Amino acid sequence: MNGSIPSVAPATNRPTRPISGLLSTAIVVVVGALLVHVLLETWAQVLSGPTSVDPRANLDGSAQWPKQLKTALYLGLAGLTVVKVVVDRLWHRFRTGADLALLVLGLVMVLAGLVNDSSMSLMGEALFVYFRGVIVFYALRAAELNATMIRRLLIVVAVVVSVNVLLALIQMVVGEPAYRVLGWVDLTWSEQSRAQGLLSHPNHLGHVLGLTMLGFVAWLAIATDVRRRWWAVAAVVAVAMSATQSRETLLGVLIGAVVIAVVARTNTRRVLAVCLLVVLCTVAQIAARPDNRAEWERRIGNAFTSFDHPAGSESSPPGPATARPTPTPTARPDDGSTTSGSPKASAKPPTSPGASGAGAPHGSPAAVAPQPTHSPAPVREIRVLYLQQAAKILPHQPLLGFGIGQFGGVVAEKDNPNWHKNPKFGPGGFNRYGFQAVQVDSFWLHLVMEVGVLGFGAYLVWLFMIAKPLLARTRQLRRTGHRPAPAVLWGIAAIIFACIVGFLSPSMEDPLLPPLLWTIVGLAWWAARRSTSIDQKEDGPTGIGGSAGAREDDTRILATDEILAHARQVRPPAGFR
Repeated sequence: MNGSIPSVAPATNRPTRPISGLLSTAIVVVVGALLVHVLLETWAQVLSGPTSVDPRANLDGSAQWPKQLKTALYLGLAGLTVVKVVVDRLWHRFRTGADLALLVLGLVMVLAGLVNDSSMSLMGEALFVYFRGVIVFYALRAAELNATMIRRLLIVVAVVVSVNVLLALIQMVVGEPAYRVLGWVDLTWSEQSRAQGLLSHPNHLGHVLGLTMLGFVAWLAIATDVRRRWWAVAAVVAVAMSATQSRETLLGVLIGAVVIAVVARTNTRRVLAVCLLVVLCTVAQIAARPDNRAEWERRIGNAFTSFDHPAGSESSPPGPATARPTPTPTARPDDGSTTSGSPKASAKPPTSPGASGAGAPHGSPAAVAPQPTHSPAPVREIRVLYLQQAAKILPHQPLLGFGIGQFGGVVAEKDNPNWHKNPKFGPGGFNRYGFQAVQVDSFWLHLVMEVGVLGFGAYLVWLFMIAKPLLARTRQLRRTGHRPAPAVLWGIAAIIFACIVGFLSPSMEDPLLPPLLWTIVGLAWWAARRSTSIDQKEDGPTGIGGSAGAREDDTRILATDEILAHARQVRPPAGFR
């Protein structure tokens, strides 16, 4: 058991069994179908109708066949993976440190559920939502992939992404009619001038385009020559991404690109040029669109206000009586993510008195009487309020949290719509401040509240063990004068991207991001295994799975000591052999 990626036979030694090749092809086909499905799922629900502006109503009231088809694809992919492993006896591929870390994480999650009275069915549903995307990762590890399979898979996904880019640009230019023609019921994002394409939330489209941009940066970092048309394509994607005004996507792309530059240590200027392009497109959107500018100002102001008036301050004893009229709040849609798979993205503003003052009486100015009490707390950022509450509640059960399936997720919402009133969270429960989305708007908050610091730590260790062999492979290639495959860099950056956006959205357990993320990571592991098995003789970029920038052949005759020293340098780390 180690943390490295087991090597595979070179590409020329294909399995001789026809069933093995068919299973590999079937796995790639199902993965492609799954990726296309999650990119179109919420729009398919809209077309199937009826839908509501309330995401919790859509949880059970909208068309269910897209969710059922998605589940069938996951289960079918899992079945194909198991059959492939059994037929080809591939058990050795799944004895890495990452696999052990996943097993430990699963046990910790189950223990957290058991000690907090989560039922077996509830734990099963919660674990499926947490890890369904990981099925894609294991399927790609089991399949005997080749460059042609991967190219076709990426082309299919690229077509759907291109359609979303085009629609985002149309929505940016045309406005509300471009949303209505697609059947969207909730026009919140149109009012905020935020493009969503065929996805339920602008953040979701931002995540897709962010991962796409990181793939371009990864290729850019190792390419010997980049034609102008690729820069033009990157500029179009950057404009579409800026039209979503997804703040977590902007952060994730910038940090992910910096990670690529640090790991690859080549073509740094190109990577920084892409970062500058992304920032300029975002700034241009803010400057040109008053709605975007007002939203940024509002969110930043609300975040600072949340620290001046933290969660719980609205119920604190009032200070000296002050005669002041009760203000009438202005309702503004929030930016929270929506329910997993919901066909719309309504996220209503807080309506409780402690959140926005919505509980104050309304009337004409003449009817407003001075009140000898403290004023209601101002509008605050919901994510900050939730984090402040969690900081007070979690110390009561810090190690294993409050049980999987019992806090702030789609599973908890379906099992008990009043999960936030659980007395385990305190006498008043967990204050949602009128937030209408099904999931709390931070994956990491949801995770730590359900599985505690032990589960949170185990999750981070698991992600590190997945990235560790990729980082080790890039270091090894640099020592020998080679550049890593772009897929390897893409996989590392995708993990960083997912961790960043997980702070500001529930994306890592949503239907969309996990299959995309684990497809990229699966391709990264394949590229790392492949680069271990084949002699790197190529010059220049060789595609998503190849090793680019191999150094020129040295024709001088080496001494014995030099040969031995070179052999020690290129010897693959344990687990690749």
